[in-house]
Amino acid sequence: MNDSTEQLSIGQFFASAQGRSKKLLIQLLDKLLGIKKLNQLYQQHGFAQLSGPDFLQAFVELFKLKISDNFGENVRELTNGNRPLIIVANHPLGGVDGVVLLKQLLQYSANVKVLANVGLSLFKPLHQYFIFTNPLKAGARGNVTSLRQCEQHLVKHGILVVFPAGRVSYYQADKTGIYDHPWNRSFVKLAQKHNADILPVHIQASNRKRFYFFGRVYFRFRLLMLVREMLASKDKQITMTIGNQLDVANLPSSNLDQQSALIKLLTYLQPHIGQQTWPQQAQAEQQALAPASDGDTMASEVATIAKHQVLLSYKNWLVLHAHGGQIPTCVAEIRRLREKTFRDWQEGSGQPEDGDDFDFSYQHLFIFDQQKQQIIGAYRMGQTDRVSPTYLTQMFDFSTTFVGKQSPCLEMGRSFIVSEYQRSHHALLLLFKGIGRFVCKYPQYQTLYGTVSLSRCYSPLSVYLIEQFLVKQPDNSALAKSKFTHPQLPLLTAFIEQYKPDIATLDWLIQQIEPDKKGLPVLVKQYHQLGAQFISLAIDSQFAQTPGLLLKVHLPATEQKWLKLYLGQGWQNYLNSAVND
Repeated sequence: MNDSTEQLSIGQFFASAQGRSKKLLIQLLDKLLGIKKLNQLYQQHGFAQLSGPDFLQAFVELFKLKISDNFGENVRELTNGNRPLIIVANHPLGGVDGVVLLKQLLQYSANVKVLANVGLSLFKPLHQYFIFTNPLKAGARGNVTSLRQCEQHLVKHGILVVFPAGRVSYYQADKTGIYDHPWNRSFVKLAQKHNADILPVHIQASNRKRFYFFGRVYFRFRLLMLVREMLASKDKQITMTIGNQLDVANLPSSNLDQQSALIKLLTYLQPHIGQQTWPQQAQAEQQALAPASDGDTMASEVATIAKHQVLLSYKNWLVLHAHGGQIPTCVAEIRRLREKTFRDWQEGSGQPEDGDDFDFSYQHLFIFDQQKQQIIGAYRMGQTDRVSPTYLTQMFDFSTTFVGKQSPCLEMGRSFIVSEYQRSHHALLLLFKGIGRFVCKYPQYQTLYGTVSLSRCYSPLSVYLIEQFLVKQPDNSALAKSKFTHPQLPLLTAFIEQYKPDIATLDWLIQQIEPDKKGLPVLVKQYHQLGAQFISLAIDSQFAQTPGLLLKVHLPATEQKWLKLYLGQGWQNYLNSAVND
């Protein structure tokens, strides 16, 4: 039991409160800061005599806090004590949020400690759950002891709750919103040292408008007003959302500040995950797929063009190119397999096959299995010096300055690999080697451009991240006819501007967002490898309203190791021809 005469007062933070003038000052401060009113409630409801869990429950009931979370069995599994866990959260309320988060976590484990502002030491019944620190002063007395206590708790496989901002969230004009102060990187160092997992928790709540107003007048007012904000928290809605468990060893980048900022960004993304969905489309009746093309007829067409149009071979597989009119049976099978494959990615047309008139004016690059008489995968290539208009003029308004209007290019699109070989490294590699051999054969094509379809199997949030990370300087020579829209996320913009993160960071973020943990589409990675410039994002109204990421690759500027891999022995001659042009 605690002493029932225990009083709450700012005087607890002074080594000595002797002397009349000092006592009067303390009484004045208690009244101004709201501590006197808080103490009245504290005494009236007997908080000093309550155990920790009862204190937390009484606190929530007194202020009639409305708490919701998505913790459930996920938290139960993570808090089983098999390894240490660091829970990081934003700090929107500056005190109440820590008390509420502690209460919710204690339902799953008693082995919880919160690294808390020394101001919360007012509540002695909660001392057993707090490790007190002074986050506003890095070298403050006791902070080293606090760090040692955190490490001791983690050694025992405890759960450590950290608010890395170290202070309450506040209005930030550059982000036009209320966000945390930059996060201290110490929690990442702790996780690395003790092999602890990190669990981000986003807390959705806010203080009163006056709090943010006075905080903009003078930043110290934010700390001075926290008790009064606590007193005004009656009926406040507090929503907590957890993310995925993070293995600190798998964090992208080796920069601690960037890793800390990345986890902060991921924390703020939590309430957006799953919130925006793709618009419902009118569900047309899905027709049966067209019958498969005859294998002998396809083999005959392949044999007819093989002498001059085989680009390379691998075991029983041939990689060929052909004009649509040369291989009508193969094109019919390509169209059927496209539809079959695209349906798996929510991109199918619902028709028996996926095709249009461009199939008969474009080149088809395809892999043919001679033994099984099957097509494994294909790409469609439009030669811009021979075809006009091209398919992508349906998605973009191209000005005369666009590269496809300036010089011969290959417009790439409608790629697929049949489901049985999608996990095969060889199938995709052979397609890209086929592109390389084609440009060696026709060296006037120095630039590839096209769209990578971002399947609606990805959430709109993931597509937004891809756009923000990769489309760095929108090119006015290619304007989307149907734009992709998503609410702006200022914290994401700030992160990208400050750290210029690489594609590995984007891939990691998407894995944290997607329910099945899938990362970036393989083709995005493949083209990025070639030095692609990502230009714009548009919705393809001709392709199940799928977002398409427009890119271009100037092959002579690609790293030589990739040219050697994809172009083979002809890479040097290709570069020489590019120089001569």
